[in-house]
Amino acid sequence: MTRLYEVISADGHIEGPFEWNKRMPTKHKGAAPQLVQRESDGAYTWRVDYAGVNSVQTVGAGLYSGLRYDEFTPSRARSYWNPDGSPRPGTSAEDPVQRLREQDLDGIDAEVLFWPVGMNMVHQLIGKDNDAYKAVIRMYTDFLGEYCSVAPDRLIGSLVLPQTGIDDAIAEIEHGRKLGLRSVILQNWPNGSGSPVPDVDDRFWAAAQALEMRISPHGTFGSGVVPPHDAIVTPENSLSGQTVMGKGPLTMTIAQLIYHGVFDRFPDLKIYFAETQATWLAGHMDYTDEFYQRYYSFFDIKLKKQPSQYMRDNMKFSFIHDRLAMKFRHYIGVDLLMWGSDFPHSVGTFPESKVILEELFEGVPEAEKRKVLVDNVCEFFGLDATRPITETPGAAVAAR
Repeated sequence: MTRLYEVISADGHIEGPFEWNKRMPTKHKGAAPQLVQRESDGAYTWRVDYAGVNSVQTVGAGLYSGLRYDEFTPSRARSYWNPDGSPRPGTSAEDPVQRLREQDLDGIDAEVLFWPVGMNMVHQLIGKDNDAYKAVIRMYTDFLGEYCSVAPDRLIGSLVLPQTGIDDAIAEIEHGRKLGLRSVILQNWPNGSGSPVPDVDDRFWAAAQALEMRISPHGTFGSGVVPPHDAIVTPENSLSGQTVMGKGPLTMTIAQLIYHGVFDRFPDLKIYFAETQATWLAGHMDYTDEFYQRYYSFFDIKLKKQPSQYMRDNMKFSFIHDRLAMKFRHYIGVDLLMWGSDFPHSVGTFPESKVILEELFEGVPEAEKRKVLVDNVCEFFGLDATRPITETPGAAVAAR
């Protein structure tokens, strides 16, 4: 039985009790996060204790894994295992076939996969031991390439970008692309700082385009510092609509991309901001155009398009359980939207995604529904929507 894409989640996360340091080169053993059970309450924590960095992150802040709402308690959430010792859904990250089985169970055909709990801590190694830091990033890229190779059309991994300069950033996406990876997470600007440096960042944008590496920040990237509200002090702030729509850091990043001419120099560059929700976009795009029209003379801003048009031409966004997103789709633009389950995190829809999608897309024409659930994702990530997808090894194709 031939199986084609019907639902793609543009936002999922790899999670599990990894033994990262087994994958690390001998010289840097111990630099990767390590899983430790806390004696005081039995909770599991990820820890980096290396080169003067001592950082802890508790498992479970966002680890939902299909628990009922009444079961989502600290004692249940802060572990990768059920009380009987079996792994919780979404936590078998050393087993990509299990992830495919969970997709089948949830009625999903593929996922874009972002980083796990604990990986953010490794950036604290910057300036302490840059070689160890880059070794951890490379270890994760290699792991991700191996993991996704089982079904690269269904497991679409996003590598983590090192924040130690443009040369390291470009080297990592070149390496990841050779492994078959097609997406990269930005957390800072490509130059490694929280602010744009156009002459430097342009090298990365050009390299990413040449490699067909998709830019997929989770939420936003950069420092997203919002200027004080007592005055309109920067042109970026005016283009962000003064960030009044409730997405301050993200709207500032969008404003910086537009103001600094990234899309004028790279008109074909696309950026996907994952897990942003979407209802806010309808008001924000109107508001940022309004502020541009009011202040372009004051700040001597000369754009080739309205700010909202840059968003329509060069950006995409995803929502999870945003009940108003599709009701506002004609204000936002269906082409901008993707959907994600966020599995296995706390606002996710597993294992009831099919039921929830019926609610979210009630009354939406099939062609528009398919755009959001399949076509927009395939277009952005370079997937072939007409080609049969990889079957789950050892499992019959589930009834759709």
